[in-house]
Amino acid sequence: MIRCLLLATLFAGFTAAAPLNIVLITADDMNWDSTGVTGSQVPDITPHIDRLASQGILFTQAHATIPVCQPVRATMHTGLYPHRSGVRGFDPVPEGVRTINQVMHEADYLISMFAKLPHYKPESKFHVDYAVSAKQLDVGRCPEKFAEHTRKFLGMAREQERPFFHHVNGQDPHRPFYWSGEESREGVFPGVSRVIRPDEVRVPGFLEELPEVRQEVADYYTCVHRFDELVGRVLDEIDEAGMADNTLVMLFAGDHGMAFPFAKSNLYAAGTRGTLIMRWPGKIPEGVFDAEHLVSTIDIAPTLLEAAGLPALEGIDGRSFLEIATGGSQDGRDHVFTTYHETFSRAQYETRAIRTRDAAYIWNAWSDGEKQYRAENMSGATWPAMVKAGETDPEIRARCEYYLYRTPEEFFLMGDDADERANLIDDPETAGRVAAMRAKLLEWMRDHEDPMLGEFEKIANP
Repeated sequence: MIRCLLLATLFAGFTAAAPLNIVLITADDMNWDSTGVTGSQVPDITPHIDRLASQGILFTQAHATIPVCQPVRATMHTGLYPHRSGVRGFDPVPEGVRTINQVMHEADYLISMFAKLPHYKPESKFHVDYAVSAKQLDVGRCPEKFAEHTRKFLGMAREQERPFFHHVNGQDPHRPFYWSGEESREGVFPGVSRVIRPDEVRVPGFLEELPEVRQEVADYYTCVHRFDELVGRVLDEIDEAGMADNTLVMLFAGDHGMAFPFAKSNLYAAGTRGTLIMRWPGKIPEGVFDAEHLVSTIDIAPTLLEAAGLPALEGIDGRSFLEIATGGSQDGRDHVFTTYHETFSRAQYETRAIRTRDAAYIWNAWSDGEKQYRAENMSGATWPAMVKAGETDPEIRARCEYYLYRTPEEFFLMGDDADERANLIDDPETAGRVAAMRAKLLEWMRDHEDPMLGEFEKIANP
């Protein structure tokens, strides 16, 4: 009875002493520069995300630790690199590895999970009180249904007088993209309020300027716009419930890059870089763009737990960046490490990378001149169009061949090559930087007991 009276008092008016509510919103396969606030040229593509950024901090150097759906979500919840958590691919979180949900459950948080439910296993690690499947949300894409269920969940939190962790997983802009004729699948996918035209988009520089590619990029942006509407509807429900002032909202869009060649399931910037926004009224300054600090998804769990004043996960790899979000700075934020292990079909493509603001070193352990790369990002219209164009265009053919086979090492300078098309690994002028980044990656692999260490030592110490 005393506990209930105390919580009722705390919730009334949501005073500074009230337990903090947390909302974590993720997109599915969305490039970092697809929003208006990060430079998309599509007019008025993400007004709700842009507004959210104006109300808090936008990290422009945020990365997915691993660019594939289930394991990257595990990094968000465990604060561990994939080879350390055991979630290298589409695997459940092993026994003995704790999650942010377990900590929040022990602190009596009411926990939701909207869509992507199969990616959060086993259930004992996530303690979901209010689960809504992707099917109930029109394949995780219907803004109105996300709003309806958010309203119900917030009502539960108020009725039970409990703080909440609202986990919203939009499944846009994951394939299949919206396309003309999708109406025939009514009842499975929701419609859209706006169809983006091919002449409204810019084809990303890591792809080829071909009609089929331009059309598919437009289809992708149609789904980006629908995701933005989802974000807006969820935030509106929080505002209308009067809970915004005591709620930290974090949005990460990603979970990794778009499902196109050279993006998702690759350690290029287009595969790992995401849009990370945090809003916490009265705690996080408004309208801040942080282009200095590099953060990644392994840092999300410790950040949210520190904000809520809850016990930290022990022995993790990530560290909180709350100090940065609230106006401070941190040392050691000049680089991130990213990894890749396997595809959904369990095909192995072991890859490691170290990335700074202006450079990237990538080690493709699988590249031997014979093994071919194959992943979901090659489905759809773009890859076949590039291959066909390569039949008559030698440059495009060479680009496709490079994608299939790679080289063991890659080095890119983003200043003049933001799309990472020019591999400078053999350039004498970059030899010093390559050696330094190679050495730093080797040190990280040793410190974190990477199972590929022995193979990389052959590269780093020939």
